[in-house]
Amino acid sequence: MQRSAVLLLSFCLMSVIAPTVSANGKVFYRYINSDGVKVIDQQIPPEYVQKGYEVVTSRGEVIKVVEPAISGEEAQKQQAEKLRAEQLAAWDAELRRRYSSVGDIDAAKKRKLAQVEGSIAILQSNIRNLKNQISQQHARAANSERMGRAVPEAVLKTIAALEEELKLTEDQVEQRKEQYRTIDEKYEDDKERFLIIRPGNR
Repeated sequence: MQRSAVLLLSFCLMSVIAPTVSANGKVFYRYINSDGVKVIDQQIPPEYVQKGYEVVTSRGEVIKVVEPAISGEEAQKQQAEKLRAEQLAAWDAELRRRYSSVGDIDAAKKRKLAQVEGSIAILQSNIRNLKNQISQQHARAANSERMGRAVPEAVLKTIAALEEELKLTEDQVEQRKEQYRTIDEKYEDDKERFLIIRPGNR
């Protein structure tokens, strides 16, 4: 209570000398100290600068407001929100540029998925051919063994090469299937977003 009275008295004294202070072009800083008390002084302690303050005239007129400095966590949050807003804006612009209706999105999705389906069909055909070739080579190896001969090195190498190619091709099929799912989800997301930015364009 006594400290508040002193601060109030200080402010009253500054009001009395306002003409002189204004003539000298002086300003004051208004901030809240660690006790939660609003202080007006010609200087502001460094520890209060980060908490925000006001620059005022001797009459208490606000010249400038300095907002509190944000924490590292808050800065990261704001940066993430800004990035998300920019990404949405870019997405919206792309959707408006490419499509005029949901039907356009469905048509584009159908074309893309058909391309992937075609690629999968070719790979699956290759797998069948590779399996046939492997079976033939195994038959040759079995023939040699039935005749009491060692399996030719060339046959063993061919089997190993074909099996490696088969594994790679099967992996490619799985990759294409994952690509199919990703494309399907992407176009469904596009449709959902398109209906938000252009609700009347079904």
